[in-house]
Amino acid sequence: MAILGILISFLSLAYADPHCYAVSLEGGGSYGAFEAGSLWQIAYTAPVNISWDVVTGVSTGALNAGGVAQFKPGNEKAMADFLVNTWLTLNGSSSVYVEWEGGLLEGILFQRGLYNTKPLVNTLHQKYIYGVNRNVTVGSTNLDTGIYGQFNESLGLEGLLTAITCSACPPWYFPPVNFQGSTWVDGGVMINQDVFAAVERCLDVVPSQSQITVDLIFDCMPYTLPPETNMTTLDVLKRVHDINGYDGQMWFYYNAMAAWPDVNYRYVVFPSVNMPGGIVPLDFNQTNLEWEVQLGKNDTEKVISEGIDGRTILTQRYMENRQKIIYP
Repeated sequence: MAILGILISFLSLAYADPHCYAVSLEGGGSYGAFEAGSLWQIAYTAPVNISWDVVTGVSTGALNAGGVAQFKPGNEKAMADFLVNTWLTLNGSSSVYVEWEGGLLEGILFQRGLYNTKPLVNTLHQKYIYGVNRNVTVGSTNLDTGIYGQFNESLGLEGLLTAITCSACPPWYFPPVNFQGSTWVDGGVMINQDVFAAVERCLDVVPSQSQITVDLIFDCMPYTLPPETNMTTLDVLKRVHDINGYDGQMWFYYNAMAAWPDVNYRYVVFPSVNMPGGIVPLDFNQTNLEWEVQLGKNDTEKVISEGIDGRTILTQRYMENRQKIIYP
């Protein structure tokens, strides 16, 4: 009977319904600290066991995805501690970029970007030393063809780190990266969060959409402007950038749900308030990063406690975004 019991248990495991869990991370410069806090909160307080098989990211989401990929699925608390520590030990913007020797004028006239991103390359090589231990996809924009490209763990650690820098270089601010015979700029130029890659990578593992669960962590959203606002030219430019980006991304995510109606969306996290940054959020001030990490924890704690289905949240955001006001 004991042997029969063991055989039954083995068969139960062999024919158990497999499932793939993915987390997708949005681009947003220094706002990536918010994502680190959000991942930490999920890893430590979610009422279910957290083990992501797949992680995808664009721009700063790619930076975080590379950190997630260093740890095996199921080792999420250690992963989350690592990410939070990485963000909180940055030495300000100098860990990411510096001015060229000739200053901004050299960046404008003689270089391919305003700032020198050698510090970012050094930071990645100093901190990301544990290899690649789970499925990961990062997205970048091919400046030669205008096509969105994806890189994955098959590159190995060194290649993946280069791919991450391809994904995290906003044009004009950071110089493009030459890699694999092409010139690459920030993935957010085309797609700021690649939920499609999350689902597609899971479909390599499981046969059915219903066997896929995706968590989405956003770090950008336009803040609500008061009725009367005195805005400078740069404020107007940033506001237009926010509106265009948010409008396009909500359309993209809503149609992703339509394309895969049976995929499960579990935790969908947005910042509850606007975060400091600029037209392109490149403010790596330590005080701001600490605040953003804590905001990520707080906003995610609320999402977990409310237990609202992620698909419902995305649909609500999309419908709110499509509302029209007709003035007499």
